[in-house]
Amino acid sequence: MPVSPARSAAPPPSRRNRPLGWRPGALVAENDPALLRIIVEALTRDGFVVSEARTAEELIEIACCTRREDNSPPALVVSDANMPGRDGLSALDELRHTLAGAVILVLSATADDAVCAEARRVGAAGVLGKPFELDDLRTAALALVRR
Repeated sequence: MPVSPARSAAPPPSRRNRPLGWRPGALVAENDPALLRIIVEALTRDGFVVSEARTAEELIEIACCTRREDNSPPALVVSDANMPGRDGLSALDELRHTLAGAVILVLSATADDAVCAEARRVGAAGVLGKPFELDDLRTAALALVRR
């Protein structure tokens, strides 16, 4: 399933300022442990340094506490829209300033107009409907981060 555009993403950190061997950071929030593991493994193989969260609260905690050596936020955030307890979209809304410059992809089992509109509002670059092909996620993540 193709990624639905939400809005133009902010550019990644300047390539000139990246040290040799720099690998983009990624933060993945997904409450399904099996899907989380698959996404983390795929992004790791694609060269990302991945942090993972299982709840929206963990997403907030990790995003607020995880900084790279160059003090930059992760280049990519992949978050489930609907998680038990607090939903991923409200967490992303709270983190808008903390994650400035990060490309955000939202995963949603109900990728309807309302979810896409809310994803745009919180700054997401796109919405990927579940179920999705892992290659679609990987392709979107790499393309958006390399912009």
